[in-house]
Amino acid sequence: MKYRFLSVIVAIVGFLAAGRQGAAQQNFALDIFERYLEPLAQHIGMPGLSAAIVQNGVVVRRYNIGYADVDKKVPTRSDTPYPIGGITQAMTGVLHGVCIDRFTTSVFDIDRDIRLLVPTFPVPQTSVRQVLSHSTDGRFKYDPRLFALLTPVIESPQCLNKQFRQAMAAEVLERMVMTRSVPGMDINRPEGEPARALFDGASVGRYRAVLNELAVPYKIDIRGRASRSEYPSYGLDAATGMVSTVDDLAKFEIQLDSDDGHPLSSSTLRQMWSNQAFNLPTTGGGTVRVVMPTGLGWFVTRDSGLDLVWTFGHIPDAASALIVKMPQKKLTLIMLANSGGLANGYDLENANVTSSPFVKVFLRLFI
Repeated sequence: MKYRFLSVIVAIVGFLAAGRQGAAQQNFALDIFERYLEPLAQHIGMPGLSAAIVQNGVVVRRYNIGYADVDKKVPTRSDTPYPIGGITQAMTGVLHGVCIDRFTTSVFDIDRDIRLLVPTFPVPQTSVRQVLSHSTDGRFKYDPRLFALLTPVIESPQCLNKQFRQAMAAEVLERMVMTRSVPGMDINRPEGEPARALFDGASVGRYRAVLNELAVPYKIDIRGRASRSEYPSYGLDAATGMVSTVDDLAKFEIQLDSDDGHPLSSSTLRQMWSNQAFNLPTTGGGTVRVVMPTGLGWFVTRDSGLDLVWTFGHIPDAASALIVKMPQKKLTLIMLANSGGLANGYDLENANVTSSPFVKVFLRLFI
């Protein structure tokens, strides 16, 4: 049923978009995306959704659907804070890029064995680059558990030499003026005292105020009915745990797209958004080069002659998030939800972003 509904939408989108050109086509596409975003969300059963489209360094459209809190009838906004799950990994990729740029390869080299920095890493002869690209044994496998072990890499003297939360706050949130983003939901919980101790009183106060407005999580059953749920975890590591808003993530994406050397050099940014490749041994004693569907903390997919650089978050029965970039067009889609509806069942963990109905409509309109 879900895919039959999507096929009808895509067919209508294709018909309506035909024959329009230039700026008129762009504005029309933005309007059409809005027209079909709400029925898609309702069909899936999503209680709340916030989204934005960014182009050429400007938020050209914001979309807010449903409720951040259904019981209290609190509507979603572009500054509604959501836990973003695996999108944290894209920010971790940026932190590694900062270390690449800031320190010589004699000090920080992502091609060295991660066990030199994390002796307890469970897989021998694995480079930091392989972990960043979910390619621990030279073959792609999405594994947030192993990605989380990059946390002490950031904290090491060879990299930023500070607690991961402090590094994320200083190098990403503060530099990109992401004032409604928080390094971990536990800052607002009793067990979060060690996390709060890492920041000054003003920062803790701001973080707690943002978390007081956190979107309520919901579970969607097989009939598309939503019921209130709970977040399963609250801390922060390299793989998950950040809280952010559509507006703050737009600032993050705009800064990266500016390619002005901050926080990353152009060469490191290109590396982060390029498919990683590794030479694997063959049974005959030679090697074969295998190209991954991932960059450094990001996925990289080719579709219709364009690179799609993307990342997703999925907190089952609680929240989901999706960012899809077209770097050649300086065009980005950002979506956050207080249910799993953006990710559940769409095979994103296997690098298949075009299985998402939201992405299908977006690509049909903008490619």
